[in-house]
Amino acid sequence: FRDKMEILTKENIKIALVSFQKDAEKVPPIGLIYIATYLHERAGIKNIKIIDKNFDNILEELQNFAPDIIGVGPMTIHYEEASAFAKYVKKQWNTPVIIGGVHISTLPDSFRPCFELAVLGEGEHTFADLISLYIKKREFILEDLKKIKGITFRSQNKIIKTSSRKEIALDTLPMPNFDFVNKVYFNEQEIPGANLVARRAFVLTSRSCPYKCKFCSTSHFWGKLRLHSPEYTARLIKSSIEKNNASYIKILDDLFTVSPDRLKKIKLELDNLNVMHKIKGIECQPRANLINDTLCLAMKALKVKIVNFGFESGSERVLNWLKSGSVTIEMNKRAIVLCKKYGFTIYGSLMFGSPGEKLEDMRKTLKFIDFAIENKADYLWSFVSTPFPNTPFWEIAIQRGKVNGEMNFNLLTHHNLENPLLLDEDVDKEDFKKIF
Repeated sequence: FRDKMEILTKENIKIALVSFQKDAEKVPPIGLIYIATYLHERAGIKNIKIIDKNFDNILEELQNFAPDIIGVGPMTIHYEEASAFAKYVKKQWNTPVIIGGVHISTLPDSFRPCFELAVLGEGEHTFADLISLYIKKREFILEDLKKIKGITFRSQNKIIKTSSRKEIALDTLPMPNFDFVNKVYFNEQEIPGANLVARRAFVLTSRSCPYKCKFCSTSHFWGKLRLHSPEYTARLIKSSIEKNNASYIKILDDLFTVSPDRLKKIKLELDNLNVMHKIKGIECQPRANLINDTLCLAMKALKVKIVNFGFESGSERVLNWLKSGSVTIEMNKRAIVLCKKYGFTIYGSLMFGSPGEKLEDMRKTLKFIDFAIENKADYLWSFVSTPFPNTPFWEIAIQRGKVNGEMNFNLLTHHNLENPLLLDEDVDKEDFKKIF
C-alpha cells in the first residue's frame, strides 16, 4: 500500500488486526484487543485498526485503511479462511501477514508460505518486537528473526522455530482498550438467562486452566495457570463498566471460580472501588468438581447469575477419561442441584462421538440430560466430539489417519454429524446420528 521510499515510524506505520470469528452471540476478539492495546500503550504505535468480521467487510476495510502489516489470529476452524485471505493479500498488495493465536501455536507444523511468519503463544511482547524490527528494516531478515523468541518462519522451505518466551506476568499488562472494537458490542440488550436488559462488559481475569481435559488445548497454548490479582481484576471490571456504561459482566476465563477465597477477595476489592452496586449480574464458567455451598455463597455475593458447565458425558467411564479423573457424574448432578438451590441459571454442554464411546454410553448421556431437565437446568447443547491440535483427541485422530498438519481444517467442526472424526469404527453412524 505504501511508497517503498517513505520512512516508517511508530507514528505513521499502520497495523491491521483481522478477526474471522463470526457468531450469533457476538463476543469481541479479546486476543486482538490485548495485542492492539499493548502495541498502542507500550510500543507507541499510533495507527492500529481491528477489522472484525462480525461487523466489517474485511477486504473493503483493508483497502480503505491501507496497512503496512496485517496480523491474524484464527482458531483452527478459521485456518482455511485465514490462509485464503493471506494468499489474496500477498498477490494483491504483497503486504506481510503475520499469524498468531491458538491454531498456529498448537500446530506450528501447519505453517503455510502465504504467511510471512507466525507468533507462537502469548503475542503481546513478540508482536511488538516484530513491529519494531519492521520499522527499522522495512522487511524481515532471516538473521534478525533468529534473535526473536517465540516465532516460526520459513527458510529454504524449512520451518524454523525460535526458543519460547517466558510467560507474561499478567498484572504488568495494560488494561485492554475496547475502543478498538465496534460499539455495537456494548449496546443494551436482553440477557435471557439473567432476566435482565443490560450492556455487557467482557472480562478476562486469568490465562490457562489447571486441568488437562482430553479435548482441550488451553493449557498447551497459555502454559501454567496465571491469575490477575484481585486488585487488578477489580480495576479491570471497573474500567469495563465505566467506559461502556456496562452493568453485566461476561467473564471469559476458562475457569473463573478457582476458589471461594479468590472470589471473596475480588468482591472486597470491588467494594473498595465502590463498583458492586453498578453490577446487575455476572456470567462465568465454574467446574462441577469445585462446586460446594461455600463457593456458591461466594458466587452469589459477587452477583453471579449464569454458570456455564462442560458436563461432557453421562457415562462415568467416558467422563472419567475425558476429564482425566477430575469429575464424576455425581459431581455434575450435585452441581446442578446446588446451583439451582442458590438461584443460578445453568448452561451446560455435552459431547457425543468421543474415542471409545459406545452407543450405550451415549444413551447414558441422554439420561443425564433428562436428569438435568428434571432438576431445572436452563440451557443445554450438544457437540460432535472433534479433534483439535495438541490434544489427546488429536493424537488419536492422527493414529486413525483422520487428521494431519496439511489437511483441510474446515473438516474440524463441532457439527460434523455426517463425518464424526473420532467415532469408533464399530459404532454404526446411522445409530449415532439418531442418538445425537
